[in-house]
Amino acid sequence: MQTTIKSPRNGCGLHGAVQTVQEIKGIVPIVHSNSGCAIQNYLANKASGLANGYVSGESIFSTDAQERHVIFGGASRLREQIKNTIKVADGDLYIVLNSCESAMVGDDVEAMTRESREQGESVIENLTAGFHGDSHYGYETVVADIVKKIPLVKNIEDGKQDNLVNVFGIIPQKDIYFKGDLAEVKRILNGIGLEVNTFFGPVNGVEEFTKAPNAALNLVFSKWGNKAADQLGEQYGIPKLEFTGVPTGPKAVAEFVNEVAKKLSIDEEAVNGFLQNEEEEFNYYYQGLTDTFYEELVGKSVAVVGDESTVVRVGGFLKDYLGASVEIAIITDYFGAAERSKEEKSKEAVDLAQDVYFTQDAKEIQDILAHNDVDLILGSSLENPVAEKKEIVSLEISYPVYYKTIVNKTYAGNRGALTLIEDYSTAVKAARHLREQKLQQYIR
Repeated sequence: MQTTIKSPRNGCGLHGAVQTVQEIKGIVPIVHSNSGCAIQNYLANKASGLANGYVSGESIFSTDAQERHVIFGGASRLREQIKNTIKVADGDLYIVLNSCESAMVGDDVEAMTRESREQGESVIENLTAGFHGDSHYGYETVVADIVKKIPLVKNIEDGKQDNLVNVFGIIPQKDIYFKGDLAEVKRILNGIGLEVNTFFGPVNGVEEFTKAPNAALNLVFSKWGNKAADQLGEQYGIPKLEFTGVPTGPKAVAEFVNEVAKKLSIDEEAVNGFLQNEEEEFNYYYQGLTDTFYEELVGKSVAVVGDESTVVRVGGFLKDYLGASVEIAIITDYFGAAERSKEEKSKEAVDLAQDVYFTQDAKEIQDILAHNDVDLILGSSLENPVAEKKEIVSLEISYPVYYKTIVNKTYAGNRGALTLIEDYSTAVKAARHLREQKLQQYIR
């Protein structure tokens, strides 16, 4: 049964592809669309306090398709734009991103990129039109396409590495803390002697894609990473381990590290030594919260809104370590699925929360929250109005965010868990202060 989403929080498939590619160092995107497609994604992320990559926003390359290109076809215009882009922008790889207009008209994008490759240029294509899916779909298809097609233009390094892993499923900008999450996951894996291809960040992502076939294992941190991991598995026989989200807190970190170590036969003594040091560091700070824990934090009821990976890991940590009761979980990366049977729901989300909902419609989410009593709402900026109306506090943990600038903050690992404790504890104290103000006003 199809469902109309009236107030979506996620962009289209093209937006997902654009925001993914612009975060991979060494790649230059060329958008085959009208003038508005790429700029809409830029304006949305700018409003959300998210930084942009090397070629993005107003500087992104576009064919700027006009009415005549829709009527007569825009393939020749794309050929021209590819040549012009290569002349003025340094890149290790150029990728043409398709749009609704070119897909509906039937422009032969593959022929144009093949022509460029025959002329010695490193150009590939991603044919995800905007109407094919939302921005999560754009991420999974463009990463899978790079994995599949990069051998057409780059030499793939030879030789398997037993200590190399690939990381997929942490989505640029959809996970508002993706940069910090990737850095923390890499730090943890480095701590047990592994090398890591994250593909995003300060390293050359194109070079990491050429090394990816040599990895011993693919690590997938959300369902959106499976397509790329499966592509590598099909092409190069690389197995995968799938997780609901990045680990947050000592319990999740230990489970994650032990599972990876078992799969790759890493020395048990080295793993135990690393985990012991991590847990001791966490406990040093965590134990200092004893008074705050019992006086302020235990027993708070919360609603958590966001992608499945965010809801499960943040809600799970609050429940296990801060005594929170997760009354409501609203998962925003299941589409057209406001009603689902229990069997179709995320087992982790069902186990976590009293009530689980699947929707990305902002109005529907606000209605759900308005008719349920909780002490705090953890979600996006779109949930702030209902929190204000209910006179409770909200904590922004998911996309979109309008009142934060995010550089490399993270809730991942043990260090990120401490940051989450700080933010959550601050929100609880703000809620107490709000109640005290209301009481004082009533007495006066």
